Amino acid sequence: MLIYFGFKNFMSFGDECRFDMIANSDKQHRESLIDDKYSRVRLIYGANASGKTSFIRAISFVRWFIFNSNQLLENMPIPVVPFKFRRDAKNIPSEFSLTFIMHEKKYHYEFSCTQDRVIYEKLDVYNTSKPTNIFERMNTDTYEFKRDVRMLRDIESKTTRNKLFLATSANWNYPLTKPVVEFLLNTLLPYSFNEQWQAHLAKIKADGHFEDYKKFCLKFFNNADLSIDDFAIEEKKFKEMQKDPVLNSIVSLIAQGKEEAIEQIENSPVYNINIRHAVMYGDAEEKYILNLQEESLGTIQMFQLSPILYHVFQKGITFFVDEIDRSLHPILVRYIVSLFLDPEINANNAQLIANTHDTNLLDLELLRRDEIWFTERDFKSGKTIMYPLTDFSPRKNENIEKAYILGRFGAVPFIREV
Repeated sequence: MLIYFGFKNFMSFGDECRFDMIANSDKQHRESLIDDKYSRVRLIYGANASGKTSFIRAISFVRWFIFNSNQLLENMPIPVVPFKFRRDAKNIPSEFSLTFIMHEKKYHYEFSCTQDRVIYEKLDVYNTSKPTNIFERMNTDTYEFKRDVRMLRDIESKTTRNKLFLATSANWNYPLTKPVVEFLLNTLLPYSFNEQWQAHLAKIKADGHFEDYKKFCLKFFNNADLSIDDFAIEEKKFKEMQKDPVLNSIVSLIAQGKEEAIEQIENSPVYNINIRHAVMYGDAEEKYILNLQEESLGTIQMFQLSPILYHVFQKGITFFVDEIDRSLHPILVRYIVSLFLDPEINANNAQLIANTHDTNLLDLELLRRDEIWFTERDFKSGKTIMYPLTDFSPRKNENIEKAYILGRFGAVPFIREV
């Protein structure tokens, strides 16, 4: 479970961004909180080009760097994107920090880096109210260890300047960092529509959970008024599909002509989804089959989202979504948000952190005041700032949607007269 995410000098965020999931003392909707302390939902509003996507990409970069750190060759650049509207931007370190709860213990991890090296890195665990340091790395090559010194010195020698010591030590099975890496990679899930859904569906089928997933889907779809009676999923291998020469060329290009890579693509699963609709003609019910590609874009989006949501709720994932309202009716988006807020449906304490333009969700009957955040970009400096609604101390009965559209909280586009 994520408690805090902070970063600095990344994409449009030139200054420090401090974002948290900590609930304040507000008594409204406390039943939706985790342990009466932490929120399940944060929604982020802002004008186009205000930095909402940059925020999602910041957590995506952290996850990417942890996952790929051990694959970087010694002189390969780190693909961090610093704030560019300043002098000497490439030489100013980008900073990232996370506080999270893993197996009922609190951890804090932070690092800073430029495109050519890691500058600073630290991991603390809270066995009590005070932090216990596991390792600290300073000035790229200086390390401090409080325990397991001999083992960690050996791992230190295997960590190049462009790699995270956290990832290297986990790769060498150090018992205090390996679970942390696994937790961060398995619990933080940035998502954009049309990505990842087939991989999640394949895992559901491989784990033997398809029937549970299907029950979840039918309830999910019909509560969302999609009128789906049933569906069937036919799995084929990519090589069994009818393909034209252009598609074959694309496969070869993606695989860079390598036989092993081509074979992997050819054997990857492709899913053909047929959806059954029950239609009433007078007193008689008739059933019709439509392929998923014949459905509306909104229904397709819901289907693609369903295996990921099933995984998120089953595993208690912290789910980051860029533009959650894309191609979905506002009522459907509200329904998805309400699933995360419901402690019975969301029994494993999954968290939703999403940006949106859907102002219908700015409703204090649905959300707490500390669950609404904003991004705004200063077009003189080019920097994004991020702040919560609670900075404005809105009244409990205030029409938040109207106040936002009128510009009371900022984070709206300023339209000049033509």
